[in-house]
Amino acid sequence: MRNDIITDEFIKALRDYAFLLNRDYPRKTILKITGDRYMLNTFQRILLSRGIFNERDVKGRIRKTVSEAGGQELYIDAYNVLFTVCNYLLGRMLFVGNDRFVRDTGEVYGKPHDDPVFARGIELCVSYLVKKQPVRVEFFLDSPVSRSAELARRLRELLAKGGLQGDARIDRNPDTILIRQDRGIVVSSDSDVLDNTELPILDLARLILEDNFDLQLPDLGQLLA
Repeated sequence: MRNDIITDEFIKALRDYAFLLNRDYPRKTILKITGDRYMLNTFQRILLSRGIFNERDVKGRIRKTVSEAGGQELYIDAYNVLFTVCNYLLGRMLFVGNDRFVRDTGEVYGKPHDDPVFARGIELCVSYLVKKQPVRVEFFLDSPVSRSAELARRLRELLAKGGLQGDARIDRNPDTILIRQDRGIVVSSDSDVLDNTELPILDLARLILEDNFDLQLPDLGQLLA
């Protein structure tokens, strides 16, 4: 746990922020109020913004969350999962939100396709899926991201090599496709996707990291307790 981030003042701000959020105050407004009141730095404000949600949304997400990938049809927000895994490999800060999903602090992962860290992230992801044997895997990639077509081909090759049924598809707005998906399990940590899909949801990035590392992350839900 980062002692320079998870301070006593941060915990006070966290609880004030959650209290006001549960009373439907505007998120931007209360982030500024609590951030200024407790003199939070940029990373601390990001943790509040990306990791704390109102109780209504949290209960809805927890109700839909499943923890097993094996024997399921998985529809995966590819960059969402891969960037989270890669940011962990790079030593960047990850944390558990109060909805129990792992997130990073929003750093944009640069030059992914030529980077050995990104290659390692893909390897960990596909190896985990091969180990768990879902009945089908479909990755969805954002077409505006450079060289998504190349990554889609690579993912298809790795799925075939691992003996998994599946595909990798490119679209301008994968979130919309995931939200409208009518079967299987949706894999993402994006708030809009989690709240608007009617299907079960899965935190694949967390499962991959827990399977490969001794994962010790700040848990904002526990800090609220």
